[in-house]
Amino acid sequence: MISLEEKIGIWKGMPQDTPEQQLWADNYYDEELMPLALKRFAQRYGRRPLPEYYGMILLLGADWSEVAFQVGLLSPQNIHVICTKDHMTQYRQLVNALQLEEESCLCTTISPGDMASLYRVMKKQHDIWDSVGKSAVDITGGTSESSVAAAMAAAVFGMDVYQLEMLYAPDVVRHEPGTEHMLQIPLPESVLGD
Repeated sequence: MISLEEKIGIWKGMPQDTPEQQLWADNYYDEELMPLALKRFAQRYGRRPLPEYYGMILLLGADWSEVAFQVGLLSPQNIHVICTKDHMTQYRQLVNALQLEEESCLCTTISPGDMASLYRVMKKQHDIWDSVGKSAVDITGGTSESSVAAAMAAAVFGMDVYQLEMLYAPDVVRHEPGTEHMLQIPLPESVLGD
């Protein structure tokens, strides 16, 4: 069996100059690298006690794989993806790659830079989930503006906040599988009090 590191070497060696070559490299990344990287991530972080979430809000950008790690590890009962219309394909890729049940997934599109809509969507979803169980937000896939806004809203709602740190391969627009590190950003009151 070929290791993740060997497959990364193959991926890095693939030409990506034309749209066809980029498609081949992206398909190899999605089908060959991601399953191994997700498994390694689950082995690394699955040993510690993990919180249970009824729901998780995800900010999704151009790369579905960036939000797949925490969803795959934490296995929330429901997810609500917030993205722009341009990223609906990535939403479908996320659902398919993690084999999520359609009835447990929701996606809302907002206009780029529309933080008021982001706040409203998060509040509405939090209010629904809060009556059933704990919820969290993953800000990894958001723009710098939307990630900050989502983290601020999460602090108001008392939701846990996650972000994935990773290294990006030089000259490639996707991160290098196997370099992912999970961050749980503590709520201000856990440090500062009420």
